[in-house]
Order: sequence, then C-alpha cells, then structure tokens
Amino acid sequence: MTGRIAGSLFALGVAVSCRAQPSSSPYANGPVVLVSPDSGPSELQRRLAVQSPAASSPSDVSVRIEKALDAFHGATQGRRGYIAIDKPLYQPGESIWFRTFDLASADLSGHPRGITTFKLISPRGSTVLEKNVLTANGSAANDFVLPAGASGGEYVLRAETDHGTITERKIIVSTYQPPRIKKKLEFLRKAYGPGDTVTATVELHRATGEALASRTVTGLVTLDGTDLSRTPVTTDAQGNAVVQFTLPASIQRGDGLLTILVDDGGVTESVQKRIPITLADLQLSMFPEGGDLIAGLPARIYFAAKNALDKPADIEGKVIDDRGATVALVRSYHDGMGRFDLVPQPGRTYKLEITRPTGIARTFALPAHRTGGCSLQAIDDFVSARPEVRVAVWCTQPQDVVATAVLREKRVATVATPVRAGAPTVIALPVPVGTQGAVRVTLFDERLAPTAERLVYRNRGADLKIAIKPDRTTYHPRDRVALAIEATGPDGKPVAADLAVSVVDDTVLSFADDKQATLLARLYLEAEMPGQKIEEPNFYFGPDPKAPAAIDLVLGTQGWRRFDWTPAFAAPAEPAIEDPWTFTGEYGNEPKKPAVRLAKKAGAGAVAPDVAEAEA
Repeated sequence: MTGRIAGSLFALGVAVSCRAQPSSSPYANGPVVLVSPDSGPSELQRRLAVQSPAASSPSDVSVRIEKALDAFHGATQGRRGYIAIDKPLYQPGESIWFRTFDLASADLSGHPRGITTFKLISPRGSTVLEKNVLTANGSAANDFVLPAGASGGEYVLRAETDHGTITERKIIVSTYQPPRIKKKLEFLRKAYGPGDTVTATVELHRATGEALASRTVTGLVTLDGTDLSRTPVTTDAQGNAVVQFTLPASIQRGDGLLTILVDDGGVTESVQKRIPITLADLQLSMFPEGGDLIAGLPARIYFAAKNALDKPADIEGKVIDDRGATVALVRSYHDGMGRFDLVPQPGRTYKLEITRPTGIARTFALPAHRTGGCSLQAIDDFVSARPEVRVAVWCTQPQDVVATAVLREKRVATVATPVRAGAPTVIALPVPVGTQGAVRVTLFDERLAPTAERLVYRNRGADLKIAIKPDRTTYHPRDRVALAIEATGPDGKPVAADLAVSVVDDTVLSFADDKQATLLARLYLEAEMPGQKIEEPNFYFGPDPKAPAAIDLVLGTQGWRRFDWTPAFAAPAEPAIEDPWTFTGEYGNEPKKPAVRLAKKAGAGAVAPDVAEAEA
C-alpha cells in the first residue's frame, strides 16, 4: 500500500566551522573513549546540537543551483517499483498471487493507465510464464499458476512497464512438508573467532501460535566436519531459550554449524544456521562522512566489516597513528557497521587494528586526508525528535557556501550563507513536515562544485499504520473469516489506503525465512542505493531499538558515494529540428518565380496533404 502526506515545513540545520584541532584524537583533554550510537552523543555532538541557524542570503550562485537541480530532476523523473507476493515459498501446482507498484520517486504517484508485462523466469534463465496486465494508478495485479512439473529452485518474478521501469523479486519453488513447529534461530553477534563464546537465541512456537514452553531441545555444534558439542537447553514460558558454547582456541577451516533438534511427539524437527566464524582475515571498508578527510578538521569515519563469505562481521579495534599512539576506539554497532571520530593531522598516517575477533593480524590503512576543503558531520537525531535535521560542516578557508536538500529526486530546500574562518555556522534547510526518506544534503562552493555530501534519514516511522481486527478470536477449519481493516496516518487520523492483502500459513513464512525488502524498505531505502545488497533491509523499519541508529550506519556506508552533479549543471542539448518537408523542383521561365514541389516525409504527421504545390 502507498500513501502521500503533505503538510507545512520544518527546518534542516547545518553547522559550518573552520577551526583546526591540535590533536588526532577528539579527546585531547582526556583519555580516548569509545564513541558509538549506544554510548550517547559525543562532546562535540552536544555542542553542535545547541547551535543556532544563520540567516540565509540568496545569491546568484544559489539561484543557478536551484534552477539547475529543478530542471534536472524535472527532466529525469525517476521511478521506484515494488512487487508484493502472497508468500515467498511455493510448491509446484500452486498459484503465485502478485501485485506491483510503479511510482514516481518525487511524490510516489502512479501513472493513470498503462500496460505491465509480467514474466516468471526459471533458475536456468528461461521464461516459464508471461502475461500483459492493465495498470491503473501505478498498480497492477494478477497471478501465475505454476506447472505441476515445475522444477525446484530460485525463480525471478519480473515486471516491466510500458515506460521502461523494470522491477524484480525472487521466489522459491520447492516440494516441502509444512513444519509443525515454528522455529527461529539467531546469533547475537555477526562474527566469532577462536576461543570466543558463541551465544544464540532460539524461539519455538506451535503452528497454532502457542509457545513451546518448558521443552528441552538439543543444540548440536559441528566444526570442520566433526561434532564439537551437544548442549541441552530448556525453553521458558514464552518458548525462548539461549544456547551457549565455546569455540576451540585452534580452528582449521572455520566451517561451523549450529543445529537445534526439537522432538515433538516422536517427530523430530530441526533448524540450522552457519556459525559466523572469522579466521585470519576479513574485509573492512571505511567511508569518511561527507566524502573526504581534511587535515585539522573534525571527522567521523563510517566502516563496514565482512567475513570471507561476504557476510557482516562484528568487530572491535583501535585506530593508531604512525607514532603508535591510540587515537580512537572502534566497535561495530550493527551487522559489522559502526563509526568513530578522528581529527586527522597534517603529515600523520593512520591504521585500524582489529582486536576482536582474535587472530586478525592484518591492519587497515585509513583513507588519506587532504590539506584543504570541507568536512561534513550529521548532528544525530535518529528519531527525528527535533523539527529539523542538522548537519555540521568544517571548511579550511572562509567562503560563501550553498547548501541544498534533495528528497527522493526533488529539491526541497536551498540556503546560501557566508562562512567565517574559525566560527561554526548553522544552516537551516526547510524540509516538508511528515515526509519520510533519505535527504541528500550537499554543500556547494561558488564554482558550483560539491565539496561535501551525505544522506540523512528523516521521519522514520512516519508512514501508514494498518490495524487488522478479526470478527472472532478462534476459528475452525472451513469457517468464514471477516476482517476489519483500518488505515491511519502518522497523526492517528483515518486515511484512504490502497491495500494488498494475503492470507497464508505463517509456518510457511517461518520455514522460508524470507529477508527480502517490504514496500517501505524497497521504496525508502533500497531505491537510494541501486545495485547495493542491504542485509535484512526490513530490520531498519522494525521495532528493534537499534534500528534508528543502524539506518544511519547503512546510509554512511552503503549510501556513501560521490554523487555526480555534472549532468545537472551541463548545458541542455539543442533540440533537433524536425522538418517534415523536402523541397524539390526547378525555377520556372519567369525570373524569381520558381516552381516548387513539396513532398512530406513519411511519418512526419498529418499536418498537410501528402503532396502540395506552391508558387513563389
């Protein structure tokens, strides 16, 4: 379902300063401390949060930028698509019910009418089924009936609109027996090394929803092909249990599996997950907030760690300079992602050492810093508590700057202001109230060159709320079910909504363990990072208390890129002159009175008869 909310404006703030720091550590007056979203704002963040915004001074440069961005986004008019399905797992012979949404990025509106071609692509790449479906208001719905002899595997459901938007979604086709027990197994960390204690949580419920309480289950641990341990654990009244075991101090390959065995009335079911073991090496990517590290200016560096299987790896470590001094402590916050503070100094180099998991001998060099420019840092407001988003920027030289805010390919604010050397400046950028999504904040200099830029998520949770109320508390097989559905906006008031509703056995959902993006995650997050694979995108829109800060880490890592503004400022191409007439013939006998024959080109449009004659 989709919806649009309009309202008044709130402010987006930016602070600008030009004062260099004397030390690489932001904690020059005290010991180096760990700064993480779960440790609260840093001293610098607290100071920036109370800055007042400067008055805007529109200039010729800011007007040029406004016109260029508006023309560019008006000409490109990007679109975002999503395919909803009734379930992620199907058996041969079953129906795949689907609905697609094709919406304009700027306002999430759909085309009034059109045609969408749906294709079901087999694991081998061939088209199994195809349909053309009428689209109304950006949405189309239909179904595919899987052949009874369809082979198992991962299929792709593809939707292509008549204006070229292509959207895909993966589905699994398999012959399976629905489980009697819903099982969920999760590790508390994303990486473990030799000697570490591994902790995993287990949730068990019957297919009817009751918790499998006070039930003893077995945790079987295998490592590199041999059984490591068998650990019995007992579920509590809510059907939850915790499994703990210790990895050996010496591990050869790191191929570990944890299997939970559940016996229910003589029938044994299991759930299994690979233990995220990291040995000897991992991948670590670092992303300076805003684009570049600038010598002498405060900065934050976002990072993302992954293991050899390209899966998130939680880490701890420290940043040291070329003299061996520790200047920052590092700990990932979610899915191997985190950030740390640094003030890079001229002539110094830095590297990051991993202390956990153990056994990572490799060190990782920080990105090189420049001697001049601007550094950008968001002022944390993960839950959008303020009526504004704030960003702090430091520049090495006094200058006039222009700050812009773009939300879903639409400019929403521009502010021009002078920046004095050594004095912080706060810039307030109005953004429509209630609009949700990633705001692209860009700082331009007087030459129209972007000097710093990043994505800041705004108003997470400001979406439609759907409540479903059944007419009874319990049902028997073949009973008729009536559901009352209510849709409300962020303000709690009822709103009209376009819904896609499916009814499915939730044991199948538990069995499939589908992690693909829902409508919110697809339109608001994945669409901002095309080509990127976001691990469990729905987490960032769920109830977990870590989600608001974690979405900032996704934008600071996978959302980090050097935006190309060249097309926006390039001179528009001269339109081709379409002349539907060709002139043939020769002059007549009388001077200056040619006999001219005009022949219309094929396909030039019915503006005149195909052949005409005229005299001059």
